[in-house]
Amino acid sequence: MLREAVPKKAVPSERIKRYPIPIGKGLGLLLFFLTPAFSYVLFGYVTGNLPNIPLQLASLNILWMAVFYVALFLLCGTTRAAIPVVSFFLFIVSLAETFVMSFRGVPIMLWDVLAFRTAMTVAGHYVFTPSIQMGIAGIALFLWNVLCWLFPVQVRGWKHRLLLALGGSGGILAFVLYFFLTLIPAMGLEINMWELADTYDRTGYILSTAVSLRYMVKKSPSGYSLARLRQLCSQIIKEMDEAEGPPASGEEGSIEGGRAGQERGSQPVNLICIMNESLADLKVAGDFTTDQPYFPFLDSLTENTVRGSLCVPVFGAMTSNTEFEFLVGDSMALLPANVIAYQFYVQPGVRSLVSTLKDQGYRSVAIHPFPGSNWNRDTCYRNMGFDEFLAWEAFEATGSELLRNYVSDRGCYWKVIDAVENKEKPEDRLFLFTVTMQNHGGYEEAFDNFPQEVRLTGPLAGRYPKADQYLSLMKKSDEAFEELIAYFKDYPEPTMIVMFGDHQPGLEDAFYDEIAGRPSFEVPDAERLMWYQTPFVIWTNYEQPSVDMGKLGAVYLSSYVLDLAGLAMPPYNQFLLRMSQELPVVHPIGVYGRDGSYHSWEQAESGDDPYHVLVRDYGYMVYNHSMDRRTVQELFSVP
Repeated sequence: MLREAVPKKAVPSERIKRYPIPIGKGLGLLLFFLTPAFSYVLFGYVTGNLPNIPLQLASLNILWMAVFYVALFLLCGTTRAAIPVVSFFLFIVSLAETFVMSFRGVPIMLWDVLAFRTAMTVAGHYVFTPSIQMGIAGIALFLWNVLCWLFPVQVRGWKHRLLLALGGSGGILAFVLYFFLTLIPAMGLEINMWELADTYDRTGYILSTAVSLRYMVKKSPSGYSLARLRQLCSQIIKEMDEAEGPPASGEEGSIEGGRAGQERGSQPVNLICIMNESLADLKVAGDFTTDQPYFPFLDSLTENTVRGSLCVPVFGAMTSNTEFEFLVGDSMALLPANVIAYQFYVQPGVRSLVSTLKDQGYRSVAIHPFPGSNWNRDTCYRNMGFDEFLAWEAFEATGSELLRNYVSDRGCYWKVIDAVENKEKPEDRLFLFTVTMQNHGGYEEAFDNFPQEVRLTGPLAGRYPKADQYLSLMKKSDEAFEELIAYFKDYPEPTMIVMFGDHQPGLEDAFYDEIAGRPSFEVPDAERLMWYQTPFVIWTNYEQPSVDMGKLGAVYLSSYVLDLAGLAMPPYNQFLLRMSQELPVVHPIGVYGRDGSYHSWEQAESGDDPYHVLVRDYGYMVYNHSMDRRTVQELFSVP
C-alpha cells in the first residue's frame, strides 16, 4: 500500500514543477526582448520627439539600446541587474537631454560627458522644472522593472555564462561593425553640425550618439607629412626675412602697412587679454530696439582702438573652444566635430600665445572667477606654461563683488588691476589672460542684487524676459570696461587691453527667429555667421592707429595682438597673418574670402577652389600642432 501511494503523489507534484517554470522563463525572455523597445518609447515620450522618428530609424535606436541591455546581461548573468541599471540610466539621460535642450538648444554630445564637472558647477544657476511626461514615464518605468524582477532571466554556472558571453560578445561586435561599415554609408546617416537639435530630434538621441562616434577620430589630411611642414616652415621664415610684414590689401579687415606695432616701436609692458563671458551685440543677428543703449561706452571707444567683429566657433556654450582658438590659433573646424579641445588637445608643452610671450620676457597669469577644473582649465593652463592661475579661491578670499550669482566684471577687473599693481618686480612685463563669468547663462531667474535696466521696446517689449536680463548685463559689462579703461588711460606703463566675447547667449529661440525675420532653419549656411559674431577691441594707453577691421576669425586675433604689440612671433602666426588677408574668416561653417564670398569646407578643400592651397597648408599645420605628437617645434616657436 505504501509503495502504491508514493507514485500517485509524485505525479501531480511533477506536473506542478514542470510547467510553471518554463512559462515564467518564457515570460522573462519576452520582457527582456521588449525592454529596449519600452525604453525607447519612454525616452521619446520624455524628450517629446517620439512622433518625429521614422520606423526604420526607430528600429536602429531600439537595437542600440538592446546592445546596452545585452552587454550588461552578459556581464552579470541576470536581468534583475541588467534591466534596472540600463533602463534607469537611459531614463536619466532622457531627463538630462530634455533639460539641456531647453537651456542651450543643443543636445548632449559625447564630449559633454568629459565636461561633467563643468556642467555641475553651473547647473545650479538654471531652473529645472520637471514635466508631467517625466512623472508618468518614471512611474511606468518603476512598474515595468517590478514586473521584470518577478520574472527574471538568469544564467547559472560559470561554463554557461562563459559560453553565453563569448557568443553574445561576438554578436554585438558583428552588429557594431555592420553598423559603422555598412549601414551608415548605405543609409547616408550623418550629423548635421549646424542643425544638431534637428538631427537628434528626427534621428533619435541614441542613434545620433552612435553615429557621432565616427566623428571622434580625425585622420591626417591627404598629402600630410613632416617633410612638407618643415618645407612650409622654411618658406615662411624666408618670407619673414624678405618682408617686414603681411601685405597690406587696403581692404576692410586689414591693418594698412602691417606690423603697425613694430613700426611704431612701442611694446606694452602690461598685456591684458579679456575673454568676456557671453558678451555680444545681438544686433548682428537681427534688428530690435531698447529703451536705452546697452553699449554706450564700447560704441564710443575710438581713440587708439582697433576693433571688429570676432567670428567665434560656438554659440550659447562651449566657451573653452573660443579660448582655444584665441590662445592656440587652431580652428575647431579642423578638429574632430563637436570636440572640446581643452579635454584632448592641450598637451604639456604646447606652443601658444603663452609660450610666445614667455619667450619674450613676460610673466603670464591666468584669472578666472570660477573653479579651476571648469573645462579642464587648471590642467590646460599648466600645460600651456602659465606661471600662475588665480581661480575662484582667490576671489572668495577677498570677498569679490557678485552680480546675480557670479563675480561681476567689475570684481574681475579689480583682480586684474591688483595683479598689475603688485608685480613681483616693478619692471616685470606681465601677460594677464582673464575669463569673466558675470554674463553666464541662466537668465530666467530674478535676482535681488541685479537691477533690470535695459528692456526691449516696440513689438518685442515684455515678451522675452531672458533677453531683457541679458541686455541689462551687457550694460553692466560696458560700465565695468569703461572703468577699467579709465584706470589704465593715464597709467605710467604702456598697457594694451584686448577684450572680446566668447559666444552669443542662449536666449529664447523665438527671440532670435523674430529679430532675424525668419525661422533659423530657413537661414542658409552662408548667413549663419550672424549667430557667431562677438565684438572685440584692442586698446592701448599709447598712440596706435584706430581701425575697424570688420569680421575676423578668432584664430587670427592673437596674431594681430602680437603684431600690434610689436612683438616677435612664430612662423605659424606669420602664416596666420598672411592667411587673414585672403581669408578673414575661418570658421566651422566654412571660410569667407576678403571679397565676402562664402566657401563651404567641401568647396575649400577641393582642388578647384581658389583658396585650396591656403586651406590645405593650414590644415597640415593644425593637425601637426594639435593632433600629431611629432610636432614641428620650429614652426610654432619664435625664431
